[in-house]
Amino acid sequence: MLGQAPLVAAAVAALYVLFSREIGRVEMRIGRLEGQIGELGGRLDRLEERVGRLEDRVGNLENRVGNLEDRMGRLEDRVGKLEGQIGDLGGRMDKIEEQLASLGRSFQIYNSTLLKVLSTKGVLTGVEAEALAGYLSLVPPARSKYYTEEVRQRLIELIKAVREGRYTAADVRELGRIAELMEKEWEETGRRDLLDYYLKLQMLVAILEGILVSRGEWPREELWA
Repeated sequence: MLGQAPLVAAAVAALYVLFSREIGRVEMRIGRLEGQIGELGGRLDRLEERVGRLEDRVGNLENRVGNLEDRMGRLEDRVGKLEGQIGDLGGRMDKIEEQLASLGRSFQIYNSTLLKVLSTKGVLTGVEAEALAGYLSLVPPARSKYYTEEVRQRLIELIKAVREGRYTAADVRELGRIAELMEKEWEETGRRDLLDYYLKLQMLVAILEGILVSRGEWPREELWA
């Protein structure tokens, strides 16, 4: 066994060298891993910084969104108030339009009454009626359900009869009916030409009624109906 001792010592020495080399390589790998871990730690630190900055930006955005929401709320309140004011103005405008319509109707009745009185007393005669009929010879075009083309053609015939002085009480009544149709047409369409013509046609009808009363061809009690 003493003879084999050097061999054992050599084997032990060889194993030691091998283990030392392996341990060195492991230590090197551990060192590299530690370096990589250190780099990862640095990257994590930088990521945390970026996340912190992003959180700050998100916070700022949330604050801005909150401010915008507040402004929108205030704007909505103002719009609501404006809508309420507009509604009030609309109601006042409706009342004013009703008052104007009432005044217009009153003026129209007064005007017709005055014309009837003047024509009954002979102040306005067939000459004035024929002159006004001549002015009304330019009849507006027909476009809708009330003032139709058939009504327009009949109106042309009646105006011609008045111009020639050969009208009857039935003709005057029909002129009044056509005037009402033109008024309805104007109310639905807003045609200004119909309104202007309607008002003048009503004047003509009032004058003709008064003339017929003076002739005894129109019941006096119907004159103020």
